[in-house]
Amino acid sequence: MSEQDAYLVPTLQDLVPAKAWAELTRYPSHTYAPHQTLLGQGTRGTHVLALTCGLVKVVRTDRDGRERLLAFRGPGEILGEMSLQHGGERLADVRTMSRCKASVIFAEDFRRFVNDHQLAYPLAVLASSRLREQTEVHDGAVHERLAKALLRLVEVSGGVCSFSLTRDELAQHIGVGRASVSKALRRLGPGRVEASKNRVQVTSVEDLREMLASPVDT
Repeated sequence: MSEQDAYLVPTLQDLVPAKAWAELTRYPSHTYAPHQTLLGQGTRGTHVLALTCGLVKVVRTDRDGRERLLAFRGPGEILGEMSLQHGGERLADVRTMSRCKASVIFAEDFRRFVNDHQLAYPLAVLASSRLREQTEVHDGAVHERLAKALLRLVEVSGGVCSFSLTRDELAQHIGVGRASVSKALRRLGPGRVEASKNRVQVTSVEDLREMLASPVDT
């Protein structure tokens, strides 16, 4: 596995034949503006979305009202499939971070599609990869967690390096406080990452990878 692959969680498009993904994305599509909720926590799972363009974040609101940024998803992803499999409510919001385009596949059509293309195993691999991602984002020193999260974000977005994210959101994602994120950003330095009030930019993907590959952060 290459250094680049180490930070990339496979999408459904990565796991299925090209013909199957092409068929899935032939369903009617819609375009969504930034900062829009595509799937709402607590709503019934009536459909899934096949994301073909743009970047989204998965956010769960706990009972005390506290939000947790669980993951980022980009083109090639299937969104909302877990609630269909269990016939229950959605466990988190899916919100757009940029202009997005997605095909809308209703539950009955998606279940038929999964059966016709024998996709039970790829969906299981996808679920396992996402669980591993959730575990790894909390592993290591804070600056390492932040570096890994940002590298994954660059990869899932298709190489975009500037994102509409706050320090609070980064803190939610890697499971630390805002002050710890600010300290980690200073440690990484502007040669690797720059952050303003509402935006973070990866200034050197290669330097982030080299830092994580080295036993000593210089």
